[in-house]
Amino acid sequence: MPPKEPENISPFKKDDNLKERLNFTQNGGKLIIDVEYIDERGNIPICLKILKNVGNLRLVGETGVGKTKMVHKLAEMTKMPLFEVVLTRDTSRWDLISTDILREGETRIREGIILLWLKAPKGILYLDGFNYAEPNIISLVESLADFRGSIWISELQQTFTRSAEHYLIISYNPSEKSGYSGTFLENIATIRRFEGLVIDYLSIPEETKLIKSKCNNDYEWARKWVEIADKSRNLYKDGKLRTPLTTGNLINYAKLHSEGVADEDLLSIAQSLFNEVERQTFQRLYEGIEPLEFKTKKTKEEK
Repeated sequence: MPPKEPENISPFKKDDNLKERLNFTQNGGKLIIDVEYIDERGNIPICLKILKNVGNLRLVGETGVGKTKMVHKLAEMTKMPLFEVVLTRDTSRWDLISTDILREGETRIREGIILLWLKAPKGILYLDGFNYAEPNIISLVESLADFRGSIWISELQQTFTRSAEHYLIISYNPSEKSGYSGTFLENIATIRRFEGLVIDYLSIPEETKLIKSKCNNDYEWARKWVEIADKSRNLYKDGKLRTPLTTGNLINYAKLHSEGVADEDLLSIAQSLFNEVERQTFQRLYEGIEPLEFKTKKTKEEK
């Protein structure tokens, strides 16, 4: 379990009003509780200060480093409702704001996640996968992120403005090149509106401790699979694997290991992430790690 945060780490007021929690949940946002997040590098306090003083936070990191979990932890600590969406190439401006729908023979407005966020008294809007945002979405976010802090919705003939307690977080994966051309990497105007952090995977010792706690304290097994995951991440960054093994994958494998699933079966499960050529690469990666090499690296803290 990660260490508990000091009582004064968050600069925000606490509000445990149950009625307010249920109200936000019913109106598009959700109030987050009990998030297990290991802040090994002390990013949470910095993110809290960016949110309070700037309002716009940018997270950069590979798939599986914990960007989304960090956002959930921030939502929990600020006691704010979270409005989140994963952007794809098919996500349109109107999906995020509002669209006309036909219901019971009448045309009505379906409110999008951004409109729901702006109509709430406060909240965190999280746009995941921002490198896939289309230009019209980027321009929308820019108007929300700069001094204007507002959008005009023609269907409603109304301007909506964010308050000082409406926080905006975007994230993207630098290893996913698709969707970058003409968007985020070239759009300095968008980047400068956000203050950001680069988020990385847990270190091998820290991740080993976590995985060991999920597999009946089997250190050798945990260390072996963390080493495999670490090498898969390097291959992913080099474009030789379509995905790395993430901490989430390792937690799943640790639980299966605790249930008696054999390593050869876990290998097959892990290989299902890849195509045929990549499976052979991962097989060689797996076979190249000898359990004996980990014994000399065990520390007193890990015993």
